[in-house]
Amino acid sequence: MNRHMPARGGVIQTLSARFRAPLRNYFGKRGVPRDEVDDLVQEVFARLVNRDGIESMERLEAYLFATASNLLRDRHRRLTSHAAGGHEPYEEGIHGGLQQMPGPDRALLGVQMVEQLIAGLRELPERTRVIFTLYHLEDLPHRQIAQRLGIAVSTIEKHMGRAHAHLIRKLEGP
Repeated sequence: MNRHMPARGGVIQTLSARFRAPLRNYFGKRGVPRDEVDDLVQEVFARLVNRDGIESMERLEAYLFATASNLLRDRHRRLTSHAAGGHEPYEEGIHGGLQQMPGPDRALLGVQMVEQLIAGLRELPERTRVIFTLYHLEDLPHRQIAQRLGIAVSTIEKHMGRAHAHLIRKLEGP
């Protein structure tokens, strides 16, 4: 056994008694949900336990709050990278019925929207319609369409913008 264990344990207990509440306040004031605050406080002390030389460390308070700050930064990075706020929890009542066949009203709406889209495509100038079709139905990139038609890529982009704007207006209706 390590002969420093009792001293280490005593230091951590003392620090926990003294800084647990200030650390909870620190995390709470920075928008951490209540159910996560205690976990973060615990992680601060877990990192402290894993650090060598805490018995002789002069600025323990500064180390504790620097660790807390690093934990917040790590938490923010993790939430941002996982886009946690954008996830919707699965609920059978809401999502479970998605596997069923659409009802007659929904099927009719789909048919009507396809008819409106086709009508909108027919209203486009021929060149715009050809560009739209090459891009969306034949999956050609703008560069290949430009080469095939002998025009600039920027012209393709303008035609695509006009086509999309027209079709959106057509589908949104009056």
